[in-house]
Amino acid sequence: MQEVGKERSLAVYLVAFAAVIVVPLMLLSVAVAWRFADAEISRLKLVGEQRTEDVAAEIERMLGSRLDILRVLATSPAIDAGDHAAFDAQARQFTESGVDIRLRALDGRLLVDTGLPPGETLPHWPLLEPMNEAIRSRQPVFSSLFVSRGTSTYAVAIFVPVVRDGTVVALVSNTFSPEVFHRVMVRAGITDPYFASLSDRSGLIIARSANHETSVARQLPSFDAAVGRSGAWNGVNADGLKVRAFYQRSPLSGWLVTLGLRESAIDAALWRTFGGVTVVGLLLVILSIALAGVLVRRLSRAANAMVEAAAAMERGQLTVVPRTDIVEVNRVGEAFGRASVKLHLQASALARANRELERRVEERGAALEASEERYRLLAENARDTILLRNVEGRIFYASPSCQRLLGYSPEEMLSVHPATVVHPDDWRRVDGVNRAMADGRELGFSIHRLRHKEGHWVWIQAAYSRLPHATPDEPSIMVVVRDDTERQEQETKLRQTNESLRQFSAIVSHDLQAPLRHINMFSDMLGSRVAGTDAEAAGYAAKIQGSVERMQRLIRSLNAYTQVAYALEKREAVDLAVVVSEAVAMLDADIQAAGATIKVFNLPTIEGDQELLVRLFQNLIGNAVKYRGDEPPVVKIRARPAGRFWEVAVEDNGIGIDPLYADRVFEIFRRLHRDESRYPGIGLGLALCRRIVESHGGEIWLDKDWPKGARFQLTLPRRRAKAERRTGGGDGETQPVDAVGR
Repeated sequence: MQEVGKERSLAVYLVAFAAVIVVPLMLLSVAVAWRFADAEISRLKLVGEQRTEDVAAEIERMLGSRLDILRVLATSPAIDAGDHAAFDAQARQFTESGVDIRLRALDGRLLVDTGLPPGETLPHWPLLEPMNEAIRSRQPVFSSLFVSRGTSTYAVAIFVPVVRDGTVVALVSNTFSPEVFHRVMVRAGITDPYFASLSDRSGLIIARSANHETSVARQLPSFDAAVGRSGAWNGVNADGLKVRAFYQRSPLSGWLVTLGLRESAIDAALWRTFGGVTVVGLLLVILSIALAGVLVRRLSRAANAMVEAAAAMERGQLTVVPRTDIVEVNRVGEAFGRASVKLHLQASALARANRELERRVEERGAALEASEERYRLLAENARDTILLRNVEGRIFYASPSCQRLLGYSPEEMLSVHPATVVHPDDWRRVDGVNRAMADGRELGFSIHRLRHKEGHWVWIQAAYSRLPHATPDEPSIMVVVRDDTERQEQETKLRQTNESLRQFSAIVSHDLQAPLRHINMFSDMLGSRVAGTDAEAAGYAAKIQGSVERMQRLIRSLNAYTQVAYALEKREAVDLAVVVSEAVAMLDADIQAAGATIKVFNLPTIEGDQELLVRLFQNLIGNAVKYRGDEPPVVKIRARPAGRFWEVAVEDNGIGIDPLYADRVFEIFRRLHRDESRYPGIGLGLALCRRIVESHGGEIWLDKDWPKGARFQLTLPRRRAKAERRTGGGDGETQPVDAVGR
């Protein structure tokens, strides 16, 4: 029989229990007091962090909405059409909500400013660095704090580039006053002991919740401690007060929102909370001693019942907990019973879910295999060859069609390097495309020759596409290769045919000149012999000479047209302003005689044949001077961007052309005026113009709606380069090109 110790009264045990727990409870009260104080400090900090997030979110929302407005306006067709009045009307729809919009040309000219009354003269200022950054990156740029040139006050701005066909053509911007962000902080309720600041990427203060006017443009203390997107630091604020500061950096603008909490407020909360919790702790110790006796007995019985129930649940049995004197313990017991039932049900549901998941995994695997099979069939059955390689030229994959194109099997192509199969004369061009793709270009294209496995050369077209998220050991470029041999052979035959036609025309022109010279000589002799005896015969001889001279002019004109029609075009950068200057210099005598004025507006640099383009403008300007009315001729030449082309207009105030003949005027030897004494010519000039424009891949037409005089419009290809020497397309005159008859 187990020996039982000395029995004592329950009161003795309770007193001993109270004595044992008094000291720990006292220590616990101190610890709890400290925890409560720490919780109060944490609450203050949490409020600071939350308000920091609220202010940052409100500023981010404001910046995001303004950025969305600018992005929408940057897509306006009015910019493409150069209709600044229409764009001004669109932008002023946002003026009522306090958003002033500016449209700026790349040379710094303000084209639209909704902050000024319509029609007011707009200033012309040089571009700021944030504007140049937006032009270079083709992405929106949020500026740092700067002094506005219009108001001489501090401001920040958003600059959004207007991109057309990968080229920035203008800038749309919105300027903010620091007062805007100050009001945001006031509305957010940032008051003492909290202080909020907004600073730019260099640490200059844009706005503050307190002492705003005197703080703008000052350096934010401890700005260098703000590392990363968000965090906190201890230091002093702009007023010299010790604070606990929280910050968040805007992912949109890079600006820093900082909210400081005075450390004196934290200390006050610490002592206030510590004193209150200490008193509560002492009261709890006294109360615990008083209730110890009652609780020990009841809790002991309840604990035993719960232990038995927990042991049953651990064995996986359905549990029924016996009832005790404590209501809460009875509820826990009931919860134990319900939990044991749910555990059984959940175990069954989990088993079913596992089986369903296994079935879905099998179905998804089968679908993925089918998808991969479809892509494999597409690549292996395409007529074009598909290559996957990296920027160094290593091939990771080649479709089976490479054997039909180059004679190499897909496995053999994996060991072929481009430098070993590209024709030496084409390597420089191909290497240029490779370097451009290595520098980050998304797309590339080239036409060159590759050596067939059997040794002969094959002309191909290669289209390059960059693959995203590729590592150095993975393919980063997809190349689609198409056989271009047949087209190249056809172009060679066409060039040979053109050359044969040109030589035939030259021979025919030369052979026709000889008999015409004989006819002219004999008619002259005949006229001299019968001049005094037979006036009628002399008239016939004169008519023969006139017809011979007209025939000779036709032959010379036909020869000139043939030289232009079958000329080998040069492709080089051509400044249209220089071209027009040369054409005006050739027509100087006619311009001076007619008292004409030639006005040229900021023309661009294009890609073409300068000699042919000089002839084009010589004919157009010459026609404008020749077919003049009673007023002195005024000829205006201007250009504007039109997609991949420049649209050039040549306008005059002459006698004009009937719209019924808008198409016929471009026919060879077509004249609308029979009086050659007043309007000399044979009707070849506009036919040559059309041939020159078409040889450059453009079009030329007569504007049927031009009210006075004639207006010819034509398109010429834009220069394909990273940057054009002259942007062109504006309305500013290029004065050195003007020519005025005196």
